[in-house]
Amino acid sequence: MRKKVILRTLAYADIFDYPLTAREIHRFLIANKSASYISINQALKELTEVSQKKGFYLLKNREKTVPLRKKRERWSEEKLKIAERVAGWLKLIPTIQMVAVTGALAMKNSDKEDDIDLFIITSVNRLWLSRGLVVTFLRLTGHYWRPGKVKNKICPNMLLDESHLKIPKKEQDLFSAHEFCQLKLLWDRNKTYQKFVKENQWVKRFLPNWKP
Repeated sequence: MRKKVILRTLAYADIFDYPLTAREIHRFLIANKSASYISINQALKELTEVSQKKGFYLLKNREKTVPLRKKRERWSEEKLKIAERVAGWLKLIPTIQMVAVTGALAMKNSDKEDDIDLFIITSVNRLWLSRGLVVTFLRLTGHYWRPGKVKNKICPNMLLDESHLKIPKKEQDLFSAHEFCQLKLLWDRNKTYQKFVKENQWVKRFLPNWKP
C-alpha cells in the first residue's frame, strides 16, 4: 500500500514537473492515513518504477525534471523577493490580517514568465474594502497583474475575511488541499495563520502527514 501511495504522490507532483525529496514525499503523501518517514524511505528503495537523481525521486524516464526544478528555484527566488517587499508594504493596511504566497511560487516552482499569486485574509466585513486598497496600491506602484504583462507582477487571486476561514466544502479536493498546505506565509497578525489552519483540518483527508 505504501508503494502505491508513493507512486500516486510522485505522479501528482509530476503533473507540475516537480521531482520530490524523500522528506517532501513524506510531507505531501497522498493517502488515507499517515505513514512514517522511515517506512516511506524503505519503500522508495524497493520501487522499481522510481528513479533517483541528485537527491530527488521521480518516475522513470522523467529525469529532465530535475534540472528544470533547479532553474525554477532560481527564477522563484527573484519573485519571492518581490513578494516579500510588497507584503511588507501591504502590512501598513490595518484591515489586512495575513499575506501568503500561493501556487507554484510557494514551492519555488515558477517559470520565468510567471506572475506572483498572493493569498490575503482581511478583517471581518472588510474584504472588498481591503481588496480595493490592495489593487489601488499595486496599480500605483506598477506591481499589478494585467493581461499581456504578468511576469513578476502581483495577482491577489484569493481573499478571505477572518470570519469565513474554512474553504467551502465543494472546493475541498486534492488540488485545494495542496494549495493550502504548500502556501508560504509572509506575515500575519494575531495568529491568523494558526486560525486558518485550525479551520481547515479537512486537508488531512488528502495529506495526512502534513504539518504547518
